[in-house]
Amino acid sequence: MVIGDAFMKKKYLKLNIDDNHLSLGNLFRCIKEEAINKSSALQLELFCTLFNIDYINDTTVNNYCTGCRGINNEYKQIFINYQKQYKKNKDILLDTVVNIISIMEGNIYHFSSRDEKRCFINENAKLKKILVKLYNISKNDKEVSDKFSNDLNRCIGNHYLYDGLVQIFFFAILVKKQPIFISALKKEILENLLNDTNISASSLEEYLNLKFREGVNYNYSLKRLAMDNNPYACFELGMNEYNGYVKDYPRYDISYHYFETACSYGHPSACYMISQMYYKKLIGNYSKEDLEIAYRYLNKAMELGNIAALNTMGLLYLNGIHPCKQNVDTAIHYFEIASNYNFAYAYNNLGMIYEKKNDLKTAFNYYLKSASLNESWACNKVGEFYRLGIVVDKDDKKAFTYYQLAIEASSKNTCYYAYYNLAKYYYLNGCGNVVIAKDKDKAMEYLKIAGDKGIIEAFIDLLYIYSDMYLTSNDEQYLLLVKEYANKVEIHSKYNDELRVKIENKLREIAHHKHIDISIIHS
Repeated sequence: MVIGDAFMKKKYLKLNIDDNHLSLGNLFRCIKEEAINKSSALQLELFCTLFNIDYINDTTVNNYCTGCRGINNEYKQIFINYQKQYKKNKDILLDTVVNIISIMEGNIYHFSSRDEKRCFINENAKLKKILVKLYNISKNDKEVSDKFSNDLNRCIGNHYLYDGLVQIFFFAILVKKQPIFISALKKEILENLLNDTNISASSLEEYLNLKFREGVNYNYSLKRLAMDNNPYACFELGMNEYNGYVKDYPRYDISYHYFETACSYGHPSACYMISQMYYKKLIGNYSKEDLEIAYRYLNKAMELGNIAALNTMGLLYLNGIHPCKQNVDTAIHYFEIASNYNFAYAYNNLGMIYEKKNDLKTAFNYYLKSASLNESWACNKVGEFYRLGIVVDKDDKKAFTYYQLAIEASSKNTCYYAYYNLAKYYYLNGCGNVVIAKDKDKAMEYLKIAGDKGIIEAFIDLLYIYSDMYLTSNDEQYLLLVKEYANKVEIHSKYNDELRVKIENKLREIAHHKHIDISIIHS
């Protein structure tokens, strides 16, 4: 139908009427606002000056500036060439900028040297006001990086107006995308999300309306939506039960029911969660039949685009979990696909594989990629490489930075070895290379955090510290703590005879020739 076809055409946001887009349209608008004669600073004249052409249709320019059409590749190529030349000759656009100022001020300027042109541009008060406006716009534009905005601000503050304006040219013409009007954008997103599923667009819309608008009655309304088999509501309720948010403890049978409903409509994450429940032995008995069911759900999740499922499939092949036979190359294949989507755990798994192969440089590069995504375990791992100087120059400052990033992760994903490393190598004795003063209290606080999360080395160090404190002060309170941490070490799953001997020798070393009853560590 003609009406339907017309309605389906994409609509784009106007790029010259608000302060949210660092666009060609807003550049021209800001110039016009500062022009002495508003009628002279026309889009057509500015466009021809900017692109060094004699004529272009006024409607075409208007479409480019409002965002109704993307800037033609012919005009983009002009600035691609400028950008290449600019790297070698910063003055390539001096005349263009002088001519734009001439249009804005209604005056023709002539200069005998490049230095005069640059000085004229950099000291122009009107141009500075324009750049300040564009700098403020850049902070609102989600496509503009903080670095770009900060560099632009420095150009303004240092009177490098020419360089700042040129960078705006390059961004507005070569980088800035046409934002799709929300109604068209919503349709496109829905089509992509729901492709290959049985989920209707109205189901997603109902869920989003509830998510964004409902207040006090949210949980009640979510359950009502789930009763109508809305897959998104079912998945959220499934996760709530899985994580124990409803009754303060997980109810896996109920979460499985919700996931199964969502999965029947093709919800990718619901399919993935069911597979995980089987693999983690939260349901079933880990029989071959159960593992085959989990494998089918995992494949369905993969087919529907779930990235975590790719990583899990890699783990199945890496560890030879039924029905997959162990095959490291196939595991690497799946991890690499997942890593193409910046899935942090896939980078970690690749790093561990190559570390095991003793290809430490490749392993480090994978860990670094994961750490750049603030994955806690990888941050701690990169810290270890820098602290020990493994395939990189030893660097205590970088090591400290990565350890610190590791402990700043959410408690659910924190690598607690980072607390141990910060305590042992930085706060316990201080670290001059990082200008970290000795802070015994903080070191002990971090060791307790690490020990409580299962790191036996932290409890052992606390045992040594309290032993030393007891010998120094003869305070019976410290002796009680020595016994307490000796017991914590002794009952730890990793405690063994080798550790016992090592600890006894260390206690003898601490005691020197003074008495301490090392029998508190039972044989």
